[in-house]
Amino acid sequence: MKNYILIGALSLAFLSGASVSAEILFEGYYKVTQFNKHIGFIVQRNELDPKTKEFKTTSFLKLAKNGFDMTESLQASSTAELVPLKYSYIATDGKKTKTIDATVSKNKLKAIIFENGKTKKIDKKVNKDAFLSSALYYMMLKSKVGLKTNSNFDFYAIAEETIDDTKGSSQIDKKLVTVDKLQLLKITNKFAGSEYENLLTDKGEVYSSYTPATDIRSELVKNPDEAMEGIKIPSGVLEKIFGTVPTGQINPLFTK
Repeated sequence: MKNYILIGALSLAFLSGASVSAEILFEGYYKVTQFNKHIGFIVQRNELDPKTKEFKTTSFLKLAKNGFDMTESLQASSTAELVPLKYSYIATDGKKTKTIDATVSKNKLKAIIFENGKTKKIDKKVNKDAFLSSALYYMMLKSKVGLKTNSNFDFYAIAEETIDDTKGSSQIDKKLVTVDKLQLLKITNKFAGSEYENLLTDKGEVYSSYTPATDIRSELVKNPDEAMEGIKIPSGVLEKIFGTVPTGQINPLFTK
């Protein structure tokens, strides 16, 4: 399962370097389905560290129904200008495990990858304009065009699960999509051999995602129970990844 569906939210206050009091910028739970059947959930948090000024994305995915048995977690850090710094990625699929610990500096990526019982080290150059793929909509919001209907954005990004820096494109539809009280942009992305769609606010807050090739969908929901639908995770897992158990209440569904 690729992490592209984990792309989240960024506030205008963050981009302008405003007050650091709003440390958590986005936090939410997503319900994941395939062929209209529940298969798992995603938790995501985006935050700005008031001390280091680093922007951090933390996410956890678990698929555990209808033949799925997999988890993914990502902890990624960039500068306030969204220059990539480092990330840790862990994925399990059945009994298989893959971990990546990577750092990026001066257009060079160094990584230690553990997979299939073997460890290898990678030292490679990346495109000077490449950012972490989980920061895609932040980069679009930060660009001259910004996030608006009938616009396009071409980019280079590092796919966290493969460490490849790849060219991609995003196309925003001409019309907004209305979901309840939300007015959402519809974006079609092509990146790293995958095509997927997102609905999101004009602040880059993702409401839903859809991958046509697999019919996998994710949708932001108001509470953890609705996202998990009975899927259990060992005690302490979310605390270890996020530091605290996310409440999932800092997102467009809770906007006053």
